[in-house]
Amino acid sequence: MDSILRHFESYLKQHALSPTTIRNYLADLRAFSRWHAARHPRAAAFATADFRAYREHLCNETEHSPATVNRRLQSLRLFGRFLHEKGHAAHNPTRDIERLRNGKANGAAPRTLTPAEITRLCDAISAGRPSLVERDQALVQLMLQAGLRVAEVAALRLRDLVTSSRHVIVEVRGNSHTAARSVPFNAEASRALRDYIAVRPAVPRVDHVFVSQRGQPLSIRSIQRVIDTHARNAGLADVSAQSLRHTCAKSMLEQTQDTLQVAQWLGQRSTRGLGRYANKT
Repeated sequence: MDSILRHFESYLKQHALSPTTIRNYLADLRAFSRWHAARHPRAAAFATADFRAYREHLCNETEHSPATVNRRLQSLRLFGRFLHEKGHAAHNPTRDIERLRNGKANGAAPRTLTPAEITRLCDAISAGRPSLVERDQALVQLMLQAGLRVAEVAALRLRDLVTSSRHVIVEVRGNSHTAARSVPFNAEASRALRDYIAVRPAVPRVDHVFVSQRGQPLSIRSIQRVIDTHARNAGLADVSAQSLRHTCAKSMLEQTQDTLQVAQWLGQRSTRGLGRYANKT
């Protein structure tokens, strides 16, 4: 990344940008690089999905002003153009990354699932590879019923699960952007997690909750791929792993009408952004 940023700096200077603007662009890209490295430590390149996920992160999981978010998105857009023009990418991976309009993420509520769509998604998982049904159902329920982020699901360790005779509580670790919290699962999510743990492969020295058939911890990208595959098999358009968390947020707001409680449940440090679910029909 350091080498790419040096080339990007030269690219910016060729466009006669001011030293302050160049410095800001580079700072924005370093922030993106740190975020990406924390989630994909072994990734050798950036994918279009990475830039989309970072936009989601900036809009929904930080307290940046719309102006700051837009500046960072503009940095990403310029960086994507640089990657394509200089042969680092076959196409511009940021060409679909839109800036915020009027201080809102495209002025539209996020994609959420209806009860019928949830049933279709779960049916698609049940119809999938038998050895992965329990794992993938548990993945879906952790995001759909408990609102966990993809990164939080990937980071879960067996020691983070606190079980009782009736429920499962997950201790979610916080970081500089998200708050630590204890999340009690409802009966459906608890049952799905128990069913998976009962068949989870016992892998020496691997204590991640979710593992592949080879016993390797599932990465963020792998989890996203699992959800994308099942959504596609269910015939659901524009459904991603983030859609499951959005569905949980919307459902909780409808049930409680308490933005502070929902923000705490989701591990958000403020209630900013929760209002966008209110007008979703």
